[in-house]
Amino acid sequence: MTRWITIEKAEEATGLPSSFFHERTGLSGVWPEGKVWKWFEGRKLIDLEALYDLIDKRPSIQSNRGRRRQPQCPEQLSPQPA
Repeated sequence: MTRWITIEKAEEATGLPSSFFHERTGLSGVWPEGKVWKWFEGRKLIDLEALYDLIDKRPSIQSNRGRRRQPQCPEQLSPQPA
């Protein structure tokens, strides 16, 4: 695996949009320069190993998006004919 790649290649490798990388490597400073990304010959490069490390260490926030809602209590279920 190549370690330092361009944002366009990072987009292809991870499936995340390039705007995701630009937002986090810009003035916001969400990702520290030199650890996850750096400038090289006028281009932003992403360190894939450090990115995957960062992703692995961040806690996953539970989401209900796209999941079916569970009934609140068993009485709400419709009775099945015998």
